[in-house]
Amino acid sequence: MAEQGVPKRGGGLQRFILWVVIAALFGTVWWLASDRNEHRFRAVARGSALVIERGRFFPTGSSPLPPTDKVYAPFPIPAGERPPADTEFDEQNALDRWLFDLLGSWARNAGKKGDDRTAAALVDRANALPGLTGAQVAELTTLRADLAWDDAQQDIASAAQLIDGARRKLEAVRQGNGAHAVDASALSGKLEGVQHTLRDLAKRP
Repeated sequence: MAEQGVPKRGGGLQRFILWVVIAALFGTVWWLASDRNEHRFRAVARGSALVIERGRFFPTGSSPLPPTDKVYAPFPIPAGERPPADTEFDEQNALDRWLFDLLGSWARNAGKKGDDRTAAALVDRANALPGLTGAQVAELTTLRADLAWDDAQQDIASAAQLIDGARRKLEAVRQGNGAHAVDASALSGKLEGVQHTLRDLAKRP
């Protein structure tokens, strides 16, 4: 009976150890949640730009990547394109593959509208993404080739227009009957064949 009034030894130490274990578990959970959040990404439409955010080292929250980031800096949404819905990604590769599909779609639409400058800028941005699949890399190569074809067709059409302007000037020289009238007539005849060839090439699909 006398033992009932004697406090148990070690009770305070046990409680202290228990709180230390709880604190350690809480800290571990906090660290793991923060580490996981730091590896997450978000794509958010803000106004007319698409902004890529990365999770902070905290269980929640994210921050936009700086404009100096060559791969994930904010970039404008092309005119006429619908801003994508806010999307979250658990890893960078998933973000890269989603961005590639989006940028590729925008680039094709820009190419159809004849906006080759925008299309080329979008393709260059997609080319900088490091986490693409093998199929996406092959698709990117095809897309770049298609844009190069369109550029070549425009160059051919521009060359035909330049030659047409040169022939008009040579005709003015011929009609003026000056010192270069004969040479102008001969050169105009040679350029005529080149002009027809370029026009035929520009008309081919």
